Amino acid sequence: MAELSNTQALAIAREAIAGKARPVPGAPIDITRTEGRITVTFVHETPPHMLGADYDARVVIDAASGTVLQLLVGA
Repeated sequence: MAELSNTQALAIAREAIAGKARPVPGAPIDITRTEGRITVTFVHETPPHMLGADYDARVVIDAASGTVLQLLVGA
């Protein structure tokens, strides 16, 4: 079975965070692949010396099936 493309993974991630997180429009999106998983991170640029997550949302997806394995939402 073929792995998802980055475009497909991004679409799945956007659907997974709908109503749960609101990434900043135009903010970077980081897509990484490791061991059969795709991690899509909606980056939140936290000012220096500020506490908090460095992402608005992070979604881990199974690269073969497209199943969302983990959804983290920054506070």
